[in-house]
Amino acid sequence: MTDTALRDAPITLDRRLLLGETDYQVTVFPAEDQRLDLCIVSSDGDGQVVSEMSGILAPDDLAALTEVLTTTLAGLVAMTGRSAPGPARVPVQRGRAPNRGARWAPADDERLRSRYRQGAGQAELAAEFGRTAGGIRSRLEHLGEIPPGGRWRPAPPDPAAPGPATAT
Repeated sequence: MTDTALRDAPITLDRRLLLGETDYQVTVFPAEDQRLDLCIVSSDGDGQVVSEMSGILAPDDLAALTEVLTTTLAGLVAMTGRSAPGPARVPVQRGRAPNRGARWAPADDERLRSRYRQGAGQAELAAEFGRTAGGIRSRLEHLGEIPPGGRWRPAPPDPAAPGPATAT
């Protein structure tokens, strides 16, 4: 088969993956206008549907959609506080933070402020939020927690906040 014939051949995919207790069924069929009809269904150990998504994809858009979905889903994992089991984690480009360039949600801003004020380090926050250390610093500067170009120094504890109990 020539490269041209392979490129123009209809794509059909039926794939099943078992990750932990979750069974993923992925199907792709040719759709109208040489686009692809994608459906992903996940089921628990009892066969109950956990998640389902489907849509029509343009083959020329697949590479960009891979990046969009990878970063978006990693951001959703971070936003919901859920962690994916080791082998099922979304692969991330080496050296690239999964949420790099993603918008900050107001809840993330508040959690970042709180963790910074609790004394969390830059690398710790970068890992926690799926951002680069520079992205964390930049956001804290934007939020007014660090003066532009200032030192990394969490704010002192609020004197009005209850301190640790002391024995008398």
